[in-house]
Amino acid sequence: MHAQSVKNSQTLSIRSKLSQAYQAHAYRFAVISRFFAAIVGGYTFTAVFTALLSIILPLKKSDAVLLSISLTILVYSCVFIWVFAVKSLSKIWITILLTTSGCALILSLLKGWL
Repeated sequence: MHAQSVKNSQTLSIRSKLSQAYQAHAYRFAVISRFFAAIVGGYTFTAVFTALLSIILPLKKSDAVLLSISLTILVYSCVFIWVFAVKSLSKIWITILLTTSGCALILSLLKGWL
């Protein structure tokens, strides 16, 4: 009877260690994914949004481009902060992908690429 309880306690100890290791790796993956979303996703969204903004602003072409490029710092910073403020990782990726795709679609329609 005593050998069985020792074996059960060892099994529980191994399971708890595996659970802790899984949680640590899941947390690391979530942080890496957020950084990737903030850096790559934020850059892609900002680039497409800047291109769209430079077309739709009712200014001279050179002024519109300069203003939209000046606003990229603000847009990229807001996206970066937003990525770490939202709880759901899937919501982050879906939002970045949909908004970037939407801006790219509008840009391509305005430029006559489609």
